[in-house]
Amino acid sequence: MRQYKIFAAIADVHIGIKHISAKEMKRQLKKNFFDVLKSFPVLDGIFVCGDISHTILSLNSDNAEVYLWFVDQIYKIARAKQSTVIIVKGTLSHDVEQLANVRHYVNNDDGVDFRIYETIEETTIWDNYKVLILPDIKIRHDEEVEKYLTKDQKYDLILGHGLIDTMKFFVQESENMPAKTYEYNVDDLIDTSKGPVIFGHIHQHQCIRNKFFYTGPFTLLERGGINSGFLVCGIYDKDRTKFCVEQYVNPDSARYFDLHVTKSMLEDFPVDDIIQAIDEIIEDTKANDLITLRITRGDQMDSIDKVAILETRYRPDKRFSIVKKIKSKSEEISDQKNQERKDKYSYILDQSSKLSDILYKYYKEDYVPNLADQFSEAARLTIEQFKAILGET
Repeated sequence: MRQYKIFAAIADVHIGIKHISAKEMKRQLKKNFFDVLKSFPVLDGIFVCGDISHTILSLNSDNAEVYLWFVDQIYKIARAKQSTVIIVKGTLSHDVEQLANVRHYVNNDDGVDFRIYETIEETTIWDNYKVLILPDIKIRHDEEVEKYLTKDQKYDLILGHGLIDTMKFFVQESENMPAKTYEYNVDDLIDTSKGPVIFGHIHQHQCIRNKFFYTGPFTLLERGGINSGFLVCGIYDKDRTKFCVEQYVNPDSARYFDLHVTKSMLEDFPVDDIIQAIDEIIEDTKANDLITLRITRGDQMDSIDKVAILETRYRPDKRFSIVKKIKSKSEEISDQKNQERKDKYSYILDQSSKLSDILYKYYKEDYVPNLADQFSEAARLTIEQFKAILGET
């Protein structure tokens, strides 16, 4: 008899986001999520940790069709593999109230353990696994959440959607609102569960203390992200502190390219050479890849025509976001000084040098100690007097 459970966790699918077509989203989900799940010999759970949709979906739209298809596929795989399904409500502006459109799966007559949670709840799955569900809800008082964070490993698993304190720079809502989104202390979450804590919300796969996990998005949603996909997890029945969580990377996810055309490039190279270099970089990019083209020119007008040509060339391509910057003379001087500092202290990062040599060089050349035998006549006299007291010559 098996002594472990295997489950998959996905979050932040964001069906309906503008730069990914419904057709492409469906293709990626079928190939790199559902077909993968179907290949598993066993699958005890399929958990969705929020933000299936990106915004309100019109029922007669292609994106709505993908949304309904997504939930239906989960249901069918769960029925075939006797899996437990848990869907956790995500951010209000994304999931809105659209889970109501698929709630009928909860009341199925096929014996599928299919659950949707829109409020904080304690529940039991697989006969004796205690699970805490933490949807992204608005609260008036922190105690509404904190009473569940007992820090005594009460639960075997925590599933949720929301922000943790170590990622607070992602906060978008005012703390002064009458009702607010709760910011979780990640240590409290970890100390409250024996097994893994799995969350959606942040669009970057994260692992903290080998116990808290952000699934990351299924596919790249904005510029700068990496490692899109979903989680595959195993947990040992007899000791729920023993588990393994791995990310399955979606190989068809969009990639992100950040290209920078500098002031010196504009001054030193013909615009055709710059275009050729950019085209070579993006030659193998996919239709859903995202590219930021940063163009920096000086405050003189000599490069303005080249900038206009680059804009005309790449602006029609929806994959591109063009960011222009005019660098003033003072900024150029500041950049030059910063580069001089980097060059001056480059020896600190020299891996071939011993730490003692690096510290000595810094002490002698940069710290410039006020050594008595080098700089101070008065100090030298003091040292000679001191030697005389000791009876030294």
